[in-house]
Amino acid sequence: MLGRSPILFLAAASAAVVALALGTSGGSSPPGAPQVLVPGGRIALGSEIGPDDERPVHEVVLSPFALDRYEVTNREFSRFVDATGYVTSAERKGYCWGYRPGETAFEPVPGADWRHPDGPGSTIAGREDHPVVCVSWFDARAYARWAGRRLPTEAEWEYAARAGSPSHFTALPHQPGRPGARAAPSGPEPAAKPAGTSAAAHAMSARETVVPANVWQGPWPHRNDATDGYERTAPVGSFAPNAWGLYDMIGNVWEWTADWYDPAYYARSPRTDPKGPDNGTLRVARGGSWFCSAAYCGAYSTHYRGSSPPDEAFTNVGFRCAADVHSEETR
Repeated sequence: MLGRSPILFLAAASAAVVALALGTSGGSSPPGAPQVLVPGGRIALGSEIGPDDERPVHEVVLSPFALDRYEVTNREFSRFVDATGYVTSAERKGYCWGYRPGETAFEPVPGADWRHPDGPGSTIAGREDHPVVCVSWFDARAYARWAGRRLPTEAEWEYAARAGSPSHFTALPHQPGRPGARAAPSGPEPAAKPAGTSAAAHAMSARETVVPANVWQGPWPHRNDATDGYERTAPVGSFAPNAWGLYDMIGNVWEWTADWYDPAYYARSPRTDPKGPDNGTLRVARGGSWFCSAAYCGAYSTHYRGSSPPDEAFTNVGFRCAADVHSEETR
């Protein structure tokens, strides 16, 4: 579970967004991991109505890049482990942070790891297309390097999540009769919003667009009613994509980014292709997860900055990969 440590504008998109299976030199791109080509452009990062670390709103310019259409799945991570013999942080430590009903903060679950996310006796069998969890930032980076890719910067992540919109996006928990649209065949405590604040009301006050996503339904944190069919993670692509064809940018699992976390970074961020602070103790994660509730957690907005130690792993944190592109690929 991610939390906050002391803790719009998209002006010109220069190329059409297209789907591609894109790898970079230095690795083997895993089959079944398509990427979306994200055009370069400008974006005003941050929010004036959010916590202090989301201020000031500041414009940055980003070069074109590619981003995984989906979060990395158990199937894809299994290929990486089979090919390399990699041992994850949770396997070495002997635990992963997990949810216990009624608790607002996650607790270490002995024996939990990516193959057994709920501890000994649990399995990912039948969940091959769910996002891999119980992976630390170091694990995510290792996978990305093997795949010839990298983790997205925090700025790239927000730019892609907003997909050309001047608005931010927040989650709409599933409602009966409102099916998700699957168009393709695949720690610390979160900061709180005032109790009773609905997702729709929060969106209106924040000038946010509300979209369906896999977040908590029911009395948080005691019972997830799973009215969308998913008590915890959902198979990737179970909800409609954003305008650029990217799935699950809000909800399902938090996504590690490349950046160190600094609550004051926005005040001194470079204007072009910011890559975050040079050092720190926490890494940024974005997007919120299935654990976020409309009545409690503001974390499922495109402007919310989560953070956690890079060597810790959680049952609601995963990742997707980015890749650099060359000028000829954007023509």
